[in-house]
Amino acid sequence: MKRSTKQRHRETRIAYQNKDIVAKMFGDQMEGKSLSLLGLNSRLKVARLLPTNLPAVRANELRMDNLFQLEDNSIAIIDYESSFRIENFLKYGYYILHTLERFMKSLQDGTVPSLRMMVLYTADIERVVPVFHSHACDIRIEPAYLTGVNSSEWLRRAEKEIVSGEISDETLMHLVLLPLTYKGDAGKQAAIETSVNLARKIEDKSRQTFALAGILTFTDKIINEETREKIKEALTMTQVEAMIWEEAIEAGRAKWVEEGKKQGMKSGIHRGVKEERGRMLKKMIRAGMKNEEIMRVMGTETTKEELDRLREETVSCGAEEG
Repeated sequence: MKRSTKQRHRETRIAYQNKDIVAKMFGDQMEGKSLSLLGLNSRLKVARLLPTNLPAVRANELRMDNLFQLEDNSIAIIDYESSFRIENFLKYGYYILHTLERFMKSLQDGTVPSLRMMVLYTADIERVVPVFHSHACDIRIEPAYLTGVNSSEWLRRAEKEIVSGEISDETLMHLVLLPLTYKGDAGKQAAIETSVNLARKIEDKSRQTFALAGILTFTDKIINEETREKIKEALTMTQVEAMIWEEAIEAGRAKWVEEGKKQGMKSGIHRGVKEERGRMLKKMIRAGMKNEEIMRVMGTETTKEELDRLREETVSCGAEEG
């Protein structure tokens, strides 16, 4: 059965929503950390993660890997590549123009933000030409390379520190980037599985989430589907669960303040949590999660019948909006 254009757009949107969730898990924990941890030639620290979404007309074609505001108030667009093509400069130019447009509109005083286009190359690439020349403009990147990295030493150190229970920020990032230090697809795929298996042994859940989300973010263009699903499942069972319930509890408290005055503390917080729970279930459905995955995260009180009903409501609302 041929899919409609609307269905394809919805699937693309869900795929990007899933990527955005994972990238946010990783990016949020980069705050306060140096760009040098990413293998880039800068010791500036990340001040905050910025949204990477582009206008809908090109959203199915282009997506930045990371967008950070740095401690000096400059903005860093970060991409990674396993090959060098001149055509990529057109993509970088679009990133740059879109980001400039977004921030100049928000500042509304004519200020031009300081912008950096940083590209991390896998071990497949040793050197690139960093400037694209045209009569109208030049597009300049700041390249960094993973060629020549001692992959075995990175792996040995990660294994040692994970066993000890004390893993440094540098070693944690080496674990994330390890697959990109190998040449060729076969070497990268094997290293992805090694990195994932090691990351799952990290006892600190926040650092485990950082590692898994980082691996998924940086290997997105090369990872096979089976390994991708394994990482998503591990993330679902850790950080996503915590995020959902933290949000639900906070919403319940907010509802209690409003409703508690009228109906009493108990009924107010109960209604708040119940409404927020329904909202979160619909959010997970829209993100493309299966019933089994949602029930694993939300617990036994969530039934297949309830989820099927919510799916119908979600589809109906989507149809009405369309």
